[in-house]
Amino acid sequence: MIKVFATKIRNNLFEYLNKIANGETIIIQGNNQEAAPIVSAPKAERHENMKVQFKLLVSPEEIIKPHKYSSVPFHY
Repeated sequence: MIKVFATKIRNNLFEYLNKIANGETIIIQGNNQEAAPIVSAPKAERHENMKVQFKLLVSPEEIIKPHKYSSVPFHY
């Protein structure tokens, strides 16, 4: 845990953001009192672990069919 004044964080923001991203907790101090903690956000699930299945709501023919109000010529 690192305690630091708000001015120092402002002047070295990216340095402290890197420390937070690496799991460090930062306590912001103001007027010699602890004002707020900053902790890293929980890691999101990896894409490899996600199981997503898509379901078509229309037929494949409807996807490629031009809209009846389309002014752009459609060539097959």
